[in-house]
Amino acid sequence: MIDEKWYYLVEEIEEKFGVEEKNVEEIPERRTKVETVVFMGAAGKMKLERTSKAVVLDKQMKYSRRIGGETQEKYVYSDSETSYRVQLYKWDEATNTWEEIEFRKLRTG
Repeated sequence: MIDEKWYYLVEEIEEKFGVEEKNVEEIPERRTKVETVVFMGAAGKMKLERTSKAVVLDKQMKYSRRIGGETQEKYVYSDSETSYRVQLYKWDEATNTWEEIEFRKLRTG
């Protein structure tokens, strides 16, 4: 989901339900950004989360054949391409955890 659509969606959630909590977490070493919106929806407390990551172009392994040798992984990230993942969660009062809701199950018809 591109930035523009994400911000329109968050704006719509704010208008319809109100937002309890908004967070943005950045993980620079993995070139990842996680945006979270918590709101009280029709089905109870909900969390919408979007993860934006730079596309991995290459994974380089450095290792030694000696016993006890170290292994290192190095990732090469794209400067121009980004992948997005959007997830929806519902708060489960019984277990006090977030349970992921599959978008496929939300479709009707």
